[in-house]
Amino acid sequence: MDCLNITVNESDQFINRLKQQDPDVLQFYDYDPVKEESYARRMQQPNNGREREIAKVVRQYMADLNLSEAQHHALDALENGAKVVVGGQQAGLFTGPLYTFHKIISIIVKANELESTYDTPVVPVFWIAGEDHDFDEVNHTYVMQQRTGTLQKVKYHTMTPPESNVSRYEPDKDALKQALTDYFAALPETSHSKALFQQIAHFIDESDNWTSLFKKIVHECFAHSGLLLIDAQFEALRELEVPLFKQIIQKHEQIDNAFRTQQQRTVTAGLTQMIQTDTNVHLFMHEEGQRQLLKYENGVYRLSKTDVTYTQAELLEKIEVEPALFSNNVVTRPLTEEWVFNTVAFVGGPSEIKYWAELQTVFHEMDIEMPIVLPRLRFTYVTPKIEKLLATYDLDLADIIANGTEAERQRFVRAQASDEVLAEMQHMLEQQHAFYERLEAHLNASEDQRKLLKKNHQIQTHQYEYLQSRYLKNIERENEVSMRHFHLLSQTLHPMGGLQERIWNPLQLLNEFGIDMYTSSTFPPLRYTFDQYVIKT
Repeated sequence: MDCLNITVNESDQFINRLKQQDPDVLQFYDYDPVKEESYARRMQQPNNGREREIAKVVRQYMADLNLSEAQHHALDALENGAKVVVGGQQAGLFTGPLYTFHKIISIIVKANELESTYDTPVVPVFWIAGEDHDFDEVNHTYVMQQRTGTLQKVKYHTMTPPESNVSRYEPDKDALKQALTDYFAALPETSHSKALFQQIAHFIDESDNWTSLFKKIVHECFAHSGLLLIDAQFEALRELEVPLFKQIIQKHEQIDNAFRTQQQRTVTAGLTQMIQTDTNVHLFMHEEGQRQLLKYENGVYRLSKTDVTYTQAELLEKIEVEPALFSNNVVTRPLTEEWVFNTVAFVGGPSEIKYWAELQTVFHEMDIEMPIVLPRLRFTYVTPKIEKLLATYDLDLADIIANGTEAERQRFVRAQASDEVLAEMQHMLEQQHAFYERLEAHLNASEDQRKLLKKNHQIQTHQYEYLQSRYLKNIERENEVSMRHFHLLSQTLHPMGGLQERIWNPLQLLNEFGIDMYTSSTFPPLRYTFDQYVIKT
C-alpha cells in the first residue's frame, strides 16, 4: 500500500480554520493544536494522582483479552504516570463506520509521535461509549459490492431493542450471526474471507453484551499497537468516578450555567450550535430498566421517563452505593474522560471537536483544564481499478471525494452529445419563452385568457425540456459501461452523498487485506496531519 496527502475543499471549513489557527475558533479551546508549545506544556502538567487506580481498572476491563507485549508495557506505563492520548466512539455493529478505526489510528499515531518527541511513554487509550442508549445509531452498517457498486444496508434485527445503555444489552447471537452472514454474502471471496468470518463468529459466541463484541474486534485489530480499551459503563470505572459524579450533582447549577453561557458565546461568534439538551443536571440514571435523564425542578431531581423523584441527599447516597446506575451526557462525558486520565490530547471527529468548543467554561468551572483537542485523521481508500477509472475520465480525486461524481457524469454525457442538437433544443426553448412574452403583452386583462396562455406555455416548455432530457438519457444508455463506471466511483469515493469513511465498515477492507491490516508492515507509516490521507491499496 502507498499513501499520499491531499487537501479536500470541504463545505465545512471548521477543521481548516483550526489548521490555519483562526483566533475566532481557537478562543474556545485552552490550547492551539498546531503549536508544539501546547504539547510541551501538556506533557509537563502535574498528574491527577489517579493513575494507579485507573490502570487497575483498565487491567480489570481487559483481563479477558490475550494482551500483547505492547499492551502490557502500556498498562505499566499508565500505572507509573504516563500521559495518554484518548478518544472514543459508540460500539457500532461489527465496529460501525470506518471512521471509528480511523479515530483509533489517530490516537495511536499521535501517542507514538509524542513518545518519540519527548522520549517518555505516552499511552493510546480508546474510550468505548458503552453508556450510550441510542440503539438505532449502532444496530446497522453498510457493505458495498465492489463489482457493481451496489451499497447494501445490513442490520441486526430484534423485536426487543434495549431501553438502557448498550453495555447492558445482551444481543441475540443467532441474529448477530445472521447479520454477519448477510454482510459476507455481499463481499467477494478472498484468501482472508473464511478466517475473518470464523473469527467474528467466534467473538459473537464469546461476547456477553453488545460492547463486548466491539471490544474483541478492536483488540484483535490493534493489540500489537499497544492500544488500551475501557468501557465508560464498566462498573469498576464507575466506582472510581464516584467523587466526580457527586461533584456534578452538587454543582449542577453552576455547570449548566457555564455550559449555556459558553454555548451562547460560540453561537454569537458564528459557530453552529452543536449540543441540544433540555436537562440542567447533565447526568443519566438507570431506573426501571431504562436510561433516563435527570432534571432538577422545584427542589427535586426528576427522571425523564417515570414519575420518580429524588432529593440531592438521596442521589448522593445512590451514587455512593450504586455508581453504575449513573452515566454522563454529552456535556459531562468529556469532563469525566479528563478527570480520569492524565490526557495530553483528545482526538475526536469533526462534530465532536466542534461541540467541545461549547464546553470550555464547564471545564473551568470544575477546575479542570481542557486538553489539546485534535481532529482525527481522515482516510479514503483507492483501489487500482478506481485509480484507473479516475485517470480514464480525467477526474480530480479530491473533488470527487468532496463533491461526488454527478457533475462530472453530466459533463461526460454532454460531451458525447451533439452540440448542434443541444443548441437547437436550447434555441427552441428560448423561442418559446419569447413567444409567450410577446403574446402575453398583447392579451387583454382577461384572467381566463392569461390562464390559457400560461397553461399552454407550461406544456410547451415541458415538452422541450422532456425532449432534451430523453435525448441525454438515450446517450447514457448508449454509454452504459461508462455510466456503471461513474456509479462505482460514486459508491466508492462518495457513497450516499458523503465520505467513504462514514459509510463503509472496516470488514470491507479486512476481508481484502486481513484482520492484521492496520498493524501489518504493508500498511504505510503515518504522521499526524490535518489533511486527508489517500491510501492506495
